[in-house]
Amino acid sequence: MRTAILGASGLVGRKMLSLLEDCPWLKGDPELLTSPRSAGQEIEFQGRKLTCRAVSAEDFSSLDLALFSAGGDASRTWAPVAKDAGCVVVDNSSAWRMDPQVPLVVPEINGTKLAAKPGVIANPNCSTIQIVMAVAPLDSAVGVKECHVTTLQAVSGAGQKAVQELLDQTGDYPIIKTGASAYPRPMAYNALPAIGAKTENGGFEEETKVLHEMRRIMDRGLDLHISCTATRVPVLTGHSAAIRVVCDVPTTPAEAVKILQNTPGVQVVADPHDYHTAREIAGLNDVFVGRVRQDPGCDRSLLMWVVADNLLKGAAWNAVQIATQIAEQNAVDNQ
Repeated sequence: MRTAILGASGLVGRKMLSLLEDCPWLKGDPELLTSPRSAGQEIEFQGRKLTCRAVSAEDFSSLDLALFSAGGDASRTWAPVAKDAGCVVVDNSSAWRMDPQVPLVVPEINGTKLAAKPGVIANPNCSTIQIVMAVAPLDSAVGVKECHVTTLQAVSGAGQKAVQELLDQTGDYPIIKTGASAYPRPMAYNALPAIGAKTENGGFEEETKVLHEMRRIMDRGLDLHISCTATRVPVLTGHSAAIRVVCDVPTTPAEAVKILQNTPGVQVVADPHDYHTAREIAGLNDVFVGRVRQDPGCDRSLLMWVVADNLLKGAAWNAVQIATQIAEQNAVDNQ
């Protein structure tokens, strides 16, 4: 398929480009589309340099697929243009995630949504993806009534400016310079329980995304009670989540481990004292589950520790998986 990346110069866009190097369905070099400000940048692809150029409406008429990672405003502007030109869009922003006409897809969980051949597909929030990868298989097998989450999210989830700010601040401790900042308070050697805009119920936007997106992906309603406290921590790459699920029926850790062992894209350890860390799994595509144990005093409740690379399974890899499934469907249709 003839493919482009909108937002190619960003952290996720560069990851998308790197992953495309191994996609057999890619036809020719991908087009690297950016804002006018980033046009002219060169990015390596398969050992040579490709040049970014400013996006225009004419770009999409010659494309089959576009991976978007340029933010909500750009997605709202360009996704309808691309769709009208016959180009399928896989969008990594929050712009379309709650649109009932746009499927919100984690391929291992609800990839069947792609069978309808939608013109725009939404990539879920990075934290939502890794949480639902651990919770949805349990819901399918034994039923889940409640899910309570505390996330510990890497600074790369907020972009290159946030990464650089953390690197700059690490030399300033114990007195950290303030001023123009990607965060409301110093990030280095700290933990901030606030990600995104404030919401009326006392929460923050990231927590709301997890709640509503999980229900949508799992095809559940208000009967699935979800709570989330989202925190930013001084980790460069890799989100972590401490999860408590309450199942419909008594479920042992051994049963949960067996279910997750049979889930594509999940690596789980059976020892309740074993786990992976964000630093260890950075650069890997899977979701890693550890510390699976019984919640003391409740035989229907389980505790888990879940980590994943937020730039890969949390963003670029999930999008490329969607694109690959679309390409495979097209190949079958054209036989």
